[in-house]
Amino acid sequence: MKKIYSDTRELDKAARSTFGLTEDIMMENAAAAMEKEISDYIKKCNGPFLSRPTVLVLCGGGNNGGDGYALARRLISHDVSVTVCEVLEAKSEMCILQKERAKKSGVHFISFYELDDFLTETSFDLKAVADCIFGSGFHGELPVQAKAVLDAVNKEKGLLKLACDIPSGIYFKADVTVTMGALKTQLFTDRSKDMCGKIKVADLGISRSSFENCPSVQPEAFLLEESDLVLPIREKQNVHKGTFGHTVIYSGEKTGASVIVGTAALNFGSGLVSLVDKTDGLENKNIPYELMTGKQLPENTTAVALGMGLGINNDCGNEYLETLIENKNIAAVLDADILSGEKFSEKLKELLYSRRGLDNLILTPHPKEFANMMKHLGLGEYEAADVVENKLECAKKFCSEFEGVTLILKGADVVIAQKNPSEENVRIYVNVFGTAALAKAGSGDVLGGFAAALLAQHKNSLGSAVHASLAHALASQKCSVNFSLTPFELISYLKQI
Repeated sequence: MKKIYSDTRELDKAARSTFGLTEDIMMENAAAAMEKEISDYIKKCNGPFLSRPTVLVLCGGGNNGGDGYALARRLISHDVSVTVCEVLEAKSEMCILQKERAKKSGVHFISFYELDDFLTETSFDLKAVADCIFGSGFHGELPVQAKAVLDAVNKEKGLLKLACDIPSGIYFKADVTVTMGALKTQLFTDRSKDMCGKIKVADLGISRSSFENCPSVQPEAFLLEESDLVLPIREKQNVHKGTFGHTVIYSGEKTGASVIVGTAALNFGSGLVSLVDKTDGLENKNIPYELMTGKQLPENTTAVALGMGLGINNDCGNEYLETLIENKNIAAVLDADILSGEKFSEKLKELLYSRRGLDNLILTPHPKEFANMMKHLGLGEYEAADVVENKLECAKKFCSEFEGVTLILKGADVVIAQKNPSEENVRIYVNVFGTAALAKAGSGDVLGGFAAALLAQHKNSLGSAVHASLAHALASQKCSVNFSLTPFELISYLKQI
């Protein structure tokens, strides 16, 4: 896994102090990394050209703009035509210096008023655009002229679009983002997933590990990698089905959801799987033979999945929660209606407090469910959009209140979080491997089944959440037609990861 930082300015300062680097040296390395991306791309471009391959660099007034001016100056040495569009007046000391250097090197300059004419005149030769307007330090609304410029270049087709550090305002739609020194949290919001393209980290004169080696600056989160996945491979041979736990799914209004969860759990290693409904809801239903059914919780239950398809007004929901309160040794995954239904909020709160520090409870809400849950728990008023825009902060707030409870906050990029009572900060992981194929009814039920299966096999909640989420996301990548994925196909793709 890789470190993700909310702010790298202290890392910049530490690198300059420890290794004797100057701001100029670091900026030159940043420009060199972008230069390589653009020059490698242009080498692959086949003519004919009306003149020469053309590169447009959009520059802001801060150090991100300084990176852009340095990039333009370096690109002049290649057989390309380089133009800078000065979107905002140069203001920082390094930006002013790099602008003067670019001018003296023969870089062509235009104002943002001239951009439309430039794009028309160079439409045949323009092969790359570099967005160097704003970096990771920018917050708030984009200036009008910056937004207009980005609107114009976003419409351009058939060329490389490169972002410096992060896409400006997460508004520029990049093919590749060259981020400076270390990964930033802004690169991993749900909105960023469609805007950043391929993310590459540029070394700034020292190795990435040296840049990140600053004890006073802790990462905000960790980026999961494919190699972090640990599947529940069975190492021992002298075993039986009970060795691998008994997963129970409390069934409700939508029996199909329970069947999906149970099938996912069975396929992810649970030795036994049962569907339980205290009413007659499972009678005369077409339940797969390998899933057992009943009205009472089996004595050998090791993990429970609750909420999937339950119904927000289910009369048994609070009784099921009470069972989990009374049996703290039974691990559980909670999702959907049991989290967002106001009817269950008091018992849910009681359960959450009862499991503090036990590391055997996982919640898997999507943003709307999370917003409703936070409101019902008295932890704040949120809209789903607020959660989407501030997932890390929302996760930290919840996990700080309920230490030892693990949260899987779903979305384009999945956030997995837990506050270990023995650690100062909330530990957060980000899973970026999911695809649009998962935007389908039943996909979340599969995730819940995977997580419950690992809990049933006596794994801790944080590890279960991480590995279930990775398996879920990586399986989705095996679908070649992303609009056609069904829950049972998703489960079947486990065999290919």
